[in-house]
Amino acid sequence: MPRVSVVIRSYNRLVALCELIEAVLAQDHDSFEIVVVEQSTNRPAEAAAWLGQLEADPRLRVLRSGPLGGARARNRGVAASRGEVIVCIDDDDLPVGDQFLREVEAPFRADPKLLGLTCRHYWGEQEEITPFYRRLAANGRVMKFSRGLRLPLTYPRFDQRVAPVDYVHGSGGAYRREVFTRFGGWDEDTPIEDETSLGIRIGRGLKDGEYLAFEPGPRLRRRLDVDGGLAKRSLTPAKFYARFMGFVHAILGRYYPDRVRWAYPAYVLAGLWWTWSWIWVDSQAHQRFHQKISAAAAMLITLPYHAILAWRVPFGETPGSGERLLIEHELRNRMTTYSDYGDTHRTAA
Repeated sequence: MPRVSVVIRSYNRLVALCELIEAVLAQDHDSFEIVVVEQSTNRPAEAAAWLGQLEADPRLRVLRSGPLGGARARNRGVAASRGEVIVCIDDDDLPVGDQFLREVEAPFRADPKLLGLTCRHYWGEQEEITPFYRRLAANGRVMKFSRGLRLPLTYPRFDQRVAPVDYVHGSGGAYRREVFTRFGGWDEDTPIEDETSLGIRIGRGLKDGEYLAFEPGPRLRRRLDVDGGLAKRSLTPAKFYARFMGFVHAILGRYYPDRVRWAYPAYVLAGLWWTWSWIWVDSQAHQRFHQKISAAAAMLITLPYHAILAWRVPFGETPGSGERLLIEHELRNRMTTYSDYGDTHRTAA
């Protein structure tokens, strides 16, 4: 029974996936497995053969299916995993160094009250944390929900430990297995910010002393030159805004329905701000200054139109899919005792 399970969701990026698998297989760790949920509709022969060669390693299992969407793929990977600590990595990222899994596992072994953590994200060839970013991160923005609108803030490129935090990032995030038996998985009816639903439910059910944390020791390199599997970096601003408002309706509308209804104009403006941030930071289609300015101005002018379109989307139903889907009942039906962490825990057989 492996102590650590690495769950990777992948879609149409077989080369990047194989590079990630090789980096994980090279980890200096004595007890881990890799579970890949591979959903590609485009499988180049060379890359497929490479993946087939990697599958000869008994630590790797590849679950193949049609496209599932981000949250559903992660739910399926967790349900198939066996480790006591579950580490989620997207296929466009890479662990930094061969001690990554040891550094992720160590805080869980040191403190049984720690339920989940986010590792430090690393951008580019040389890591740089600007004074402005550091000031914002130090001011309570690392893996937190905003006070008023409860929107997820990340700031994971920080270099200081933060605990407690409100939620765990989707890539470079790790959980103790009992989280999924107690709180279920991720709601599947949002294409972005799918980590939020599980974070909300964890926060509402924490027992005395339990917490989530941001740990700067283990580092994950975000490969921003690789297009995201959910095509987030190649969207148009209008489509990004629609996805953001879809998240507001489906997830926040499920867990904070009164707040979203009463403060809806604020969410409309927040969507504009997030779209602007995406244009300036993440969009691959807006690389030049004049492209960024033009796209930002166009979104401001057309905001009323996009807000009206968004309002037509119904609010999410309760309970969310993360509470009632396969993770909860599959894990419950396949439990055995596991006691490597000082206390007796439950884990999938």
